[in-house]
Amino acid sequence: MTSLDLVGLAPFALLGLDDRRRISAANPEAQAFLGHSERAMYRKPLSEILFHDSPVFGLIDKALELRGDVTAHAIPINGPSLGRQRVLDLRLRPVEDGGLIIGMIEAAQTQVVNNNPAGVAAFGRILGHEVKNPLAGISGAAQLLSRTARDDQTAMIEIIQSESRRIERLVSRLSAFELFSAPAKEELNIHELLDRVIAAEEAAHQGRVSIVRLYDPSLPPLMADQDHLHEAIQNILRNAVEATIAHTQSPQIQIETAFETSFAIARKDGTQRLGRAIRVTVEDNGPGVPAEKKARMFDMFMSSKSGGRGLGLSVVNEIISAHQGRIKVDSKPGLTRFSIFLPLPRM
Repeated sequence: MTSLDLVGLAPFALLGLDDRRRISAANPEAQAFLGHSERAMYRKPLSEILFHDSPVFGLIDKALELRGDVTAHAIPINGPSLGRQRVLDLRLRPVEDGGLIIGMIEAAQTQVVNNNPAGVAAFGRILGHEVKNPLAGISGAAQLLSRTARDDQTAMIEIIQSESRRIERLVSRLSAFELFSAPAKEELNIHELLDRVIAAEEAAHQGRVSIVRLYDPSLPPLMADQDHLHEAIQNILRNAVEATIAHTQSPQIQIETAFETSFAIARKDGTQRLGRAIRVTVEDNGPGVPAEKKARMFDMFMSSKSGGRGLGLSVVNEIISAHQGRIKVDSKPGLTRFSIFLPLPRM
């Protein structure tokens, strides 16, 4: 009897694979999704059930490589016996014997990045090719300009070069089907990262907004994925900038860092321990988040641009959750405060 026999009544699909990627178990929901009974699929390679270019295989590779959970949203599922394409949210978890369990549920939002048979994996390859080519031209042009730049132009050129390198790294990681739910952590200084984000945003809006820094210089280094965390904070800051510029005559934004104690950190077994954390708060004097949109602001594809919020916040939520952190939002007309809590390594 497999462990999946105990969850035959689960309200979502569960599929078990052995160390050779053959189907070892499937509950009734998984059988319905894949169009086969468990008996018909037993010990068959998953590649006989799904088309060989399915993005699921890239997710399996990533989960086994990381030896940890991988989550993906709105993944198109096609196969020779499926009557129609299904769009599913997936969670993959490796198990001790070298196999893995795949949890599947109908995606709340069925929009996918494209509808061709290659799905998400092909999109990643196309994205990498199409974005990297112009990036190379931008980086090359910036390098040429730096040779003859005046002192007052050097900072802007450095921003162009730094942002180009960061985008190239992100595209390379996405092309390899790396997910925001799988951070590659390294030691970093949160203030150096924030300074890069702020410089890029101030340059992008050509001096129309000034961002005040309220840093705690005593904060220790953080273990985090530098590119992912940059992306999360930049999304929040950009929303704040756009909201204030569009709705106020005198935009005011500040970023504050602080040390937090007694921060609840989730363990893998579902329990919690208290630890230390760094808080990064982005505060603005924009119009605030409408109450009816606040509850859904982190949903996939949710947009509330009319209120100056929503862009990229599902990505922000995924990145911070992958760092075992959390986000707190306080908002009213004239004041919105996003606080990110990032746990520090244990002493």
